[in-house]
Amino acid sequence: MSGAAVEVVRSAVPVADLAVVDAALAGDGALADVLRKVRPADLGRDLSRRSGADVRRLLEASDDRRAASMLRVAHPAVAAKALASVESARAARVLGFMPTDHRARIVAALHDDARASIEAALAPEERALLGRVLAYDEVAVGRLMTPKVWLCRARDTAAEALARLRRDERDIEVAQNCYVVQGEDAPADAAIVDRRLVGVIALRELVLADPAAEVASIMVRDPIAVGAEVPRGDAAEIIQTHEFLSLPVIDGGGAVMGAVRVDDLLEAALRKVGAGLLNQGGVHGEVAAQVPYFQTSLVRVVRSRLTWLVLLFVAETATGTVLRHFEGELSRVVALSFFIPLLIGTGGNAGSQTVSTVIRALALGEVRLRDAARVVIKEVSTGVLLGLLLGCIAFFRALMWHVHMDIAACVALTIVVVCVWANAVGALIPIAAQRAGVDPTVVSAPLITTLVDASGLFLYLTIAHLLVAGLHGP
Repeated sequence: MSGAAVEVVRSAVPVADLAVVDAALAGDGALADVLRKVRPADLGRDLSRRSGADVRRLLEASDDRRAASMLRVAHPAVAAKALASVESARAARVLGFMPTDHRARIVAALHDDARASIEAALAPEERALLGRVLAYDEVAVGRLMTPKVWLCRARDTAAEALARLRRDERDIEVAQNCYVVQGEDAPADAAIVDRRLVGVIALRELVLADPAAEVASIMVRDPIAVGAEVPRGDAAEIIQTHEFLSLPVIDGGGAVMGAVRVDDLLEAALRKVGAGLLNQGGVHGEVAAQVPYFQTSLVRVVRSRLTWLVLLFVAETATGTVLRHFEGELSRVVALSFFIPLLIGTGGNAGSQTVSTVIRALALGEVRLRDAARVVIKEVSTGVLLGLLLGCIAFFRALMWHVHMDIAACVALTIVVVCVWANAVGALIPIAAQRAGVDPTVVSAPLITTLVDASGLFLYLTIAHLLVAGLHGP
């Protein structure tokens, strides 16, 4: 074995011991005093496990800033339910301590009545800002961006740019980079009207620069920017490729509308990965991932699982059809039935490995739709090598069960054929789904299992019909 370290799968964030909070909720101690000693993020991660009454008590015992820190970490559906349980004015104050993107996700998860009541309690400018953000498609960068960014003029000095940050710090949520705009007519101490993007400069560069140096002399010109309707996956790829901390969002005229941070895209990517894992398990990820596990009703659980179970149940009847077709062969050589679970299981496992590999490559942009032929050739070649290795093992394992040589050879050959077939199908399904505009994780894993079960069994019994001596007699 290689000397490479094996990473153990574990939670990246240690689970906090909240026994003191449980005791305080039970009446043993002052809850407000206890909460001041607990990290708000630890409480936020734990909210989905708690009853609505306990969540409301936790909110009531927290000040507005601590409550906002707690709800920012919670699932948006849980945070929305918690805010709906308190007075609208209090909910609006708590939202005021959150960044715009977090605020938008929580407001979007509110029921209509609660949303209208809480939005009415917001300041008019904040209500208008939320409306603009929520008007974008759910997968667009506009949903994740914050309009509150750090701007300066190209003719500002480094000292003036930093002074803008200090002066407007309450209205700036993204300060990793300063976005340089035209703003020629704006006084140094006034809001900038002409927001056409001409450059960008990192906070570190401004802090280290000569205070008298003009921003235009040290900024990066013609920075990369995206429109608000751009899918968040494209924005994430840009940030990853160029190692940005934030990415400006501009309108059709090139004016800065806001920016999206790397952590916001990471959070969105993690939610998508979670939904994808559910999809690959035959669970409707878009339904199941909307609400945390303990907050999910039985009706929603059944709804998220039933569709694929019914489809797979119907599709699996093809396996029974194959068995009925070869009923005579199985009755004459009963030993053939010993290897059915082994063969269809091997095919399903090989296909699932291929599907997972290709989906990952598609997601990372390592494989494009035009690469379909190259992918199939590579996976078929992989299937041949894997099939030969597994076929040798299967041949000798069959002989250990004291079956005839022809049956052992049939099993070994079928392993090779099934591995090649499963890899070919496993390579094509995600690419075909992507070309059809369907999320590959939704159809790939359940479909490959069903296809390989029925087709692998058909291949096995067809090969047996040709090779096994006991099936050639009268």
